[in-house]
Amino acid sequence: MKKVELEIEKTNKLTPENDEIQVEVIHKQSPSHTKCDRIGAQIRDMARMGLTKGNVAIAARISPYLLDKYYADEYAAGEGEMRKGLATVAMAEALNGNTAILLHLVKTKLGWNETQLIQHSGEVRSVVSAKPLSKEEFAEKFLNKE
Repeated sequence: MKKVELEIEKTNKLTPENDEIQVEVIHKQSPSHTKCDRIGAQIRDMARMGLTKGNVAIAARISPYLLDKYYADEYAAGEGEMRKGLATVAMAEALNGNTAILLHLVKTKLGWNETQLIQHSGEVRSVVSAKPLSKEEFAEKFLNKE
């Protein structure tokens, strides 16, 4: 990774308006990055192992910006190969009787779930009122029944 060099020149001249020190920053541009097939192959291999873009950029010693700009196709290809390989193994295991993987696949891919549905049957024989009862009304209605 190439670093951008900065030269800072400080002058001790005070501006008459603000009494501040003037600082002039001169940027020296680093040479632009050129795409390398060797780095591209490494990025594809690391993506195939499931590494995140940030980790791949660190391992390849490039910035995440350069990874996205120059090697996005290689990263996507490696990630696609990883997903295909995992799906192939998962399907083979499920078809060979691995119940845990089979259940996981039918839940995630077919939308099955284990929620329980509770249904009530019968009649409702009460009237719900928003008006509160006094103690006497409550006792008369519910307690004094014989």
